[in-house]
Amino acid sequence: MWIIKRKSDKDKVPKRAALLQTLAEDLKALMQANKELIFNERDLQVRVATWLRDSGHYDDVDMEYAVPKEELSARGVKIGSQSFPWDNDLSIDVVVEKDRAFATIELKYATRPVDEKINRFGEPMKTDALIVKDQAAGDIVMYNYWKDVRRVETLTRCYPAVKGGVALLITNSPAYWREPQPNVGYRAFSTYEGRTLRPALLEWNKNFSASVRKSHPDFEIGGDYSCRWGDTAITARSRSKEKTPFRYLLLQITE
Repeated sequence: MWIIKRKSDKDKVPKRAALLQTLAEDLKALMQANKELIFNERDLQVRVATWLRDSGHYDDVDMEYAVPKEELSARGVKIGSQSFPWDNDLSIDVVVEKDRAFATIELKYATRPVDEKINRFGEPMKTDALIVKDQAAGDIVMYNYWKDVRRVETLTRCYPAVKGGVALLITNSPAYWREPQPNVGYRAFSTYEGRTLRPALLEWNKNFSASVRKSHPDFEIGGDYSCRWGDTAITARSRSKEKTPFRYLLLQITE
């Protein structure tokens, strides 16, 4: 746990109201400042937590912030319902606190192999072995991204001190920001550029894999969201013919 000295009580009201906006701006600043290749989601988590700690904008920054499912149930969450169908504890990637107000950050990092030359222990690699690997199951990552959004919505409703949160997705795969065909099985969970999502039940196409639909149940979203992708400053490009850059989607969640 990292703690930064608190400011006086007279500043609490405006700073509590601005917490979520400050958090979003800090994360966007990180996307523009970091040019180095991020290797995996854990690497991203540590970079985000360190950046937020060093900003001086927060009293506390935690990683892997656990909330037992029993606690959620005790606070009125109907575990197993379409509102919250997952029967497991929550582990939030990063939580920030300012003047006894909290905001949560959920992270997703979905990659294709990159053309970056990578050194290990000061020497270039002699092989083409992948360090940044291909995550082919984009439909599942998209599902989990909206699941993160729903988790933040739920925590915001359960805890008065939680003022909302953000869901950050970084990827160098254009499948995430390009609109899929109307009949694809995962369309309800897509994150394509310009998508506007209203409160709704997100459902797989009924013709989609039965095993996926069973292990990843449909669920409700309670807020209004608009997908707007931005470019990161990461210099690495994918190995694909397009040489795709890393881009990011950042949604603010207040429901």
